[in-house]
Amino acid sequence: MRSLRRQLSLGLTLSLVGLLTLQWAVVTFTIDHLIQSQMTARMQQEAEGLLAGVSVNARGELALEPRLITSSYQRPFSGSYFIVLLDNAGKDGAQKIQSRSWWDVDIPVSALKVGEERVSHITGPESQPLLQLGHAYRKQQSTITIYIAESLVELQQSLRLFHWLYGVFSLLGLLALLALQRWIVVNTLLPLQQIKENLAKVANGEVQQINASGPAEVMPLVNEFNRILKSASQKTRRSRLAIGNLAHGLKTRLAQLQLLAGNGSVDGDTQLRQMIQNCSEDIHHDVERELKRARLMGDVYTSQQTDLDVELPKLVTTLQKIYSNKTVAFAWQHDGQARVMVDREDMLELLGNVLDNAFKWCHGQVQLHVSVQDVIQIVVEDDGPGSSAPTLETLLQRGMRMDESKPGSGLGLAIVQDIVQHYHGQVTLTHSERLGGLRIQMTLAPTSAGTSV
Repeated sequence: MRSLRRQLSLGLTLSLVGLLTLQWAVVTFTIDHLIQSQMTARMQQEAEGLLAGVSVNARGELALEPRLITSSYQRPFSGSYFIVLLDNAGKDGAQKIQSRSWWDVDIPVSALKVGEERVSHITGPESQPLLQLGHAYRKQQSTITIYIAESLVELQQSLRLFHWLYGVFSLLGLLALLALQRWIVVNTLLPLQQIKENLAKVANGEVQQINASGPAEVMPLVNEFNRILKSASQKTRRSRLAIGNLAHGLKTRLAQLQLLAGNGSVDGDTQLRQMIQNCSEDIHHDVERELKRARLMGDVYTSQQTDLDVELPKLVTTLQKIYSNKTVAFAWQHDGQARVMVDREDMLELLGNVLDNAFKWCHGQVQLHVSVQDVIQIVVEDDGPGSSAPTLETLLQRGMRMDESKPGSGLGLAIVQDIVQHYHGQVTLTHSERLGGLRIQMTLAPTSAGTSV
């Protein structure tokens, strides 16, 4: 797996290098274009100044006023040059005057048409790189072409110095930007490193939650992971309590069996044999209850929402098979929202215990109503014998049972209360006015539960 830090650093580095390269190309092109534009404009002015001193005498000969020729054109290889051409129509060749600065170097040039302009780079005396501008004018009914050339040696030296300085400062800027982006990447990813360390502590059992803050894009994942950890912890605690109660019940009954088995008069005592039989049946019922809970839960997975249209029919079918000794008419309704934002395992365990209690005690009718608004409200009613008001207050206590003659451990409603408290809700037990049995109302606030994770 590639490192996120390495990918970010590589991507930012390539972006910065590409940006600076593009900037260098744009700056170089712009400077070269501006310099050439300024030089051609100045050379155009020089050409027009020379044109003012150029004349054609009566014999058709080209003449140039000496006082208009500056000293730079008089000094050999000075870097400033000119050529004046007179296009003699009907005569062989063209008259040509060139500056003294050319010395004895002959530069091939051609006459241009009036108004035509030509800009070119040529090699001049002593291999000097020159920028040459040619322009044709109409004067005294003659076509005069003037070429102005200037050396680029000093300009190219200045440009090389500029490019060298620009490259050095660009490199320093690039190194500074790389250091800055590395600092930004390291500090931005530091919370992820803290989360990674917290995950290692969770794996080692040092902590139970990830106590670290991170970027807004990562915190939903952290919160969801914490929610799953808390939910798993709650389920583990409930499972341990259930197993502990089962083990305690089995241990007590096994001790009774061992005591009775050691009594020598068991073979001839019908009462003792009946007691042994009752203890064995109690152990059998306890084991069956835990197996029934496992069947009710099924193959569960962790999910933050439960679709009752999908899960409830399977749960009711399982209960009808468990209580196949009687016919139970089950009906349920909801307010149009069958999908509730409650962990699937929690919801199945909650409904499994409540409906199991209703199926066990009812005469033949159980009803369920689910309402999803700001909170989730679940109401289960049956037509069983119900219970008196003082007894109702104790049914939510762990180990309390409505009828000791019925099999069970008294943990079902206590588990329900644990789940409801996990979602910051409450359980209310009352008498059902419609069916005459027990009415269990549960209120859940899943949003609050999620926030507390």
